[in-house]
Amino acid sequence: MQANEIDVYQSTVLVVDDDPDIRHEFASALIDQGYTVKTASDGSEALLCVQLHAPDLLLLDVSMPLMSGYEVCRILKANTLTEDIPIIFISANDGIQDKLQAFAIGGSDYITKPPQLPEVFARVHLHLALRHLQTNLARKNHELSQAVFDRIKMLRDLQRTNLLLHAQKEAAIDGIFAVDEQGRIASFNRRFCEMWNIADEMLLENEFNNGSLLGTFLGKSALPNVLTDLLETTYDDPDVVRRGEIVYGDRVFDYYTSPVSSEHNKFFGLIWCFRDITSKKQTELRQMQLMEDLRNAKEEAEEAVRTKAAFLAMMSHEIRTPINGVIGMTQLLADTDVNAEQAKYIRTIQVSGEMLLSVINDILDFSKIESGKLELENAPLDVRAVVRDIYDVQLAKAKEKKLKFEVSMHSNVPPFIIGDVTRIRQILLNLVSNALKFTDIGAVKIGVRLVSDQAPVPDRPFQLLFSVSDTGIGISDQQMERLFQPFSQASASTARKYGGTGLGLVICKKLVETMGGNIQAESKIDQGSIFSFTIATKIAREQPAYTLQNTLDKSTEMVGKLGDRLPLKILIAEDNLINQELAMAMLIKMGYQPDVVDNGLAVLEALQVEHYDLLLLDVQMPEMDGLETATYLVNHWHELHTGYERPTIIAMTASAMQGDREICLRAGMDDYISKPIMMDSLQRTIEKWATGNEIDDESVVIKTQKASIPSVIDQAAIHNLEQINPKLIGRMIHLFTAEEAPALLQNLRQAISNHDSKEVSYNAHTLKGSSNILGAKVLGKLCLEVELKGKNGDNEGLLELFTEIEHQYELACQELAKLGT
Repeated sequence: MQANEIDVYQSTVLVVDDDPDIRHEFASALIDQGYTVKTASDGSEALLCVQLHAPDLLLLDVSMPLMSGYEVCRILKANTLTEDIPIIFISANDGIQDKLQAFAIGGSDYITKPPQLPEVFARVHLHLALRHLQTNLARKNHELSQAVFDRIKMLRDLQRTNLLLHAQKEAAIDGIFAVDEQGRIASFNRRFCEMWNIADEMLLENEFNNGSLLGTFLGKSALPNVLTDLLETTYDDPDVVRRGEIVYGDRVFDYYTSPVSSEHNKFFGLIWCFRDITSKKQTELRQMQLMEDLRNAKEEAEEAVRTKAAFLAMMSHEIRTPINGVIGMTQLLADTDVNAEQAKYIRTIQVSGEMLLSVINDILDFSKIESGKLELENAPLDVRAVVRDIYDVQLAKAKEKKLKFEVSMHSNVPPFIIGDVTRIRQILLNLVSNALKFTDIGAVKIGVRLVSDQAPVPDRPFQLLFSVSDTGIGISDQQMERLFQPFSQASASTARKYGGTGLGLVICKKLVETMGGNIQAESKIDQGSIFSFTIATKIAREQPAYTLQNTLDKSTEMVGKLGDRLPLKILIAEDNLINQELAMAMLIKMGYQPDVVDNGLAVLEALQVEHYDLLLLDVQMPEMDGLETATYLVNHWHELHTGYERPTIIAMTASAMQGDREICLRAGMDDYISKPIMMDSLQRTIEKWATGNEIDDESVVIKTQKASIPSVIDQAAIHNLEQINPKLIGRMIHLFTAEEAPALLQNLRQAISNHDSKEVSYNAHTLKGSSNILGAKVLGKLCLEVELKGKNGDNEGLLELFTEIEHQYELACQELAKLGT
């Protein structure tokens, strides 16, 4: 037998002998046989070799110095890792006792010296083959034991699964019945027996639990006929899934039958499931009867509503006709010659008739909505014209109560949309009227913007949001619940104090919902309310017949203040008291109520608190000048989170240097006004930016005074102030001579002494503006010269110029004192 028959290349032999010739002889011969051979000259070296790489067999000399072969064998057999390595002893002793000792300590064989190599090869091959067989046998035994354990575990898992399935089957509310592929009864549960009244005894007698054939069971048992028919029918065609209902006595069962197949469509059996749906069927019958009763009640209620609505519509029309006659005749009567007492009575009749007509109109609209006869118009309309109409109508009432009345229209709102202009105007008028009615102090504001941030596209619907906010009495949470109820107001005290039918908001809500939107209200007691509504609309392709331009043209023809025609919220940023007084007086005369701040930082704060349409911005101010303020507003407007479009910025400056206008425009300002500001110039600039139309300056004739008679005070400037307000002159002269100019002169003197060019320029600039406003032209020119030297850092001649400024200031004060008296 050759060595390679027992896996030669994986067999390693360790030869241990103190005689090098014997070691070499054994090693060479074994290598020739195909074995892997290692050698050791003594016991210690042999143990080290075994520890490093355990061989498959040892050829171990018995007699060796220091440690005998027997001692090496005992050590190896005492170790569980090496006890299975076969050891063949080699000894010159042939005594029986030596051999018995070798076998007693664990040796596998014994060869006497001198050895015969064929014998050695045979014995080595034998013991390696035996070790190989023992190793394979141990592995097979281990695999067999593992397979047995796995089988036992699988059987236990299968048993546990069967128990769980049985418990689930018994706990199910459905009755379950199943047969296998041979038609034998495979499974059922107790619920199935209870549903079909099958006694346990009958099941046991028919061996229901032992796999009897379904046909035999059906033939012998007395099952209900409906069940027997169902089982037979479905079993004859087992591949079909069936669902249905079956009636058994006073009960109704829902059944489901399906084949049980493997993923390869191998048929394993058939299963039936039954569920008692008697209660469900009874509930459905009751619900059907209830729905029929509700349907009948609904039809009766709708008929009653239609009858009521028709009656209200008829009565409203019948009442409205004579009321119109009463109002019309009283208007004609008022134009006749009547005395004061008669005029008072006529006015009372007119007011009462108009109030009654308003009530009738509300009832008529409400009846139309309730009866479903309200029809909306879809035609082009001008949103801005609608809002302007509401503003014009309600402005007098706002002024009467001294309320701020504002309009905010986002620039991305399309000018022309599709909708019912009459109904939109009606909703807005109602909300604004309520806001003015319930607000005694503060402001009322109309807002219009897009619901979405995306710009609308033609032919695609979008949502438009209208809002009306006020600072009135507010509404509590309890009152809010009744807000949109018919014939209901927030409270009884409100109804007594302010009157009304309680239909206005109901009509608004119905109209808004008809236009594809919704209406909502937010309010806090004593802080005010915000009513907002949305409508679904589209961009109009055609221009409506009535536009905002028609309104503006008509308003321009009427005599009135600019503020009435072009309502704006204006902020003045000016640190000079005289300039503040002048700008405020001009704007008040135009019909505006401006706010004033004195530096750029205050401008940023004010813009975040109030919504301003126009900003009059002085160029030179402390802390943050006009140029810095304008640049910041242009570049960082969205960071302020104001919620409205940036206001128009108009520069105000008394600087006469070339290129000042370009500097202001580069800083982000929209326009430029030179100081001293004239009334007509300011009005033209406001009209230009409010209407978007350029004003032809050449068409305005500006009268100027001839300079043939020299004077310290320019009378044209005084005339300009008189046109604004005759009482303004005295106030301006006092501010100039007693408050502002003395402080500026002192600061200017100190700045010149300190060689502070920046302060020199600032104080001279401020004094120049005040001087020019009051017509002190010579004084203004001297201040301009000092201002320019300060900007250029030129200190030469400043003391001489300052002395001349003081002289001109005294002359101006003397002449102004005469004018003030």
